[in-house]
Amino acid sequence: MMGVSVASWCKVDTRGKLHLDIIHNGRRKWESLGLTLPTDKAQRAEIMRLAEVCKSKREAQILSGEWGMVDPVSGKQALIEYMNGIAEGRGQNDFAYKAVKYLEDFPGGNTSIGGVTEKWLEDFQDYLLRETKLSIKTIAHYSGAVRYALRKAARDRIIPRNPAVGVQGVSVPESDKVYLTAPEVQALANAPSNGDLGAVVKQAFLFGCYTGFRISDLKTLAWGDVQRDPPQINKRQEKTKRKASVPLHAVAWGLIDDKRLHGYKDLVFTALAQSTTNTDEYLRRWAKKAGIEKTSAGIPPGTPSRCCPWSPG
Repeated sequence: MMGVSVASWCKVDTRGKLHLDIIHNGRRKWESLGLTLPTDKAQRAEIMRLAEVCKSKREAQILSGEWGMVDPVSGKQALIEYMNGIAEGRGQNDFAYKAVKYLEDFPGGNTSIGGVTEKWLEDFQDYLLRETKLSIKTIAHYSGAVRYALRKAARDRIIPRNPAVGVQGVSVPESDKVYLTAPEVQALANAPSNGDLGAVVKQAFLFGCYTGFRISDLKTLAWGDVQRDPPQINKRQEKTKRKASVPLHAVAWGLIDDKRLHGYKDLVFTALAQSTTNTDEYLRRWAKKAGIEKTSAGIPPGTPSRCCPWSPG
């Protein structure tokens, strides 16, 4: 049995704050309404009326979840607000957070999440492609963030169905991959680097060639991820969030083994992680000294056996 009642006070709040006293499936909890009961009689009646409206809406939400129905309240939430909720806590580099800016500029971007249709999504993707100067890969990420929000809303029964199912996503052309040969890796190892940061870039890049870790993984690689006997890296990858266990070749171990003791959270490539300098220029100069010019960037986006750890993403 489920009941919802409005309490004029709460045991933990003596300031006249209104709460919902919810009993659901034999469990009881309190939820703040964000309302304060005034002393004025007329205002008090109005606040209580508003509290009853909140009670009815919350009860409908609980029942919709209980019976597998669409939430009649959350579907009226603005898509932008819903996207901000998804991005909350993920930081400003999250694609959902970044996509909101373009939703705000897009005509019709202030729609409710329940108001999103196939046509709306097609128009938004077309807007990103035609009216912005974003790269196709970035557009695919922003469109994907919106599509994820719709998929989540449908899964959580906020909307009756996911309108993105019938809309083709933004496709990113597959880029040509260039690979390093073993002699080229050796040439890079033999070539001098530029400055202190350049030395760390060289060290990390070569380490990545032997382990296959991306630059994002190398920047966050801590000594706690390093197993010494036998030498091995046990790390959750930044992009895939999957745990990777990679045995260390003697050369790779030699690149980072400084014969010192380190704290569990100490970073292996501290200077690389802390630097705000674009490392691409260091890579170009270093590759040029090694006589490698396979791409315009100077450094090839690949190793003999897998994609280069310095590849974007």
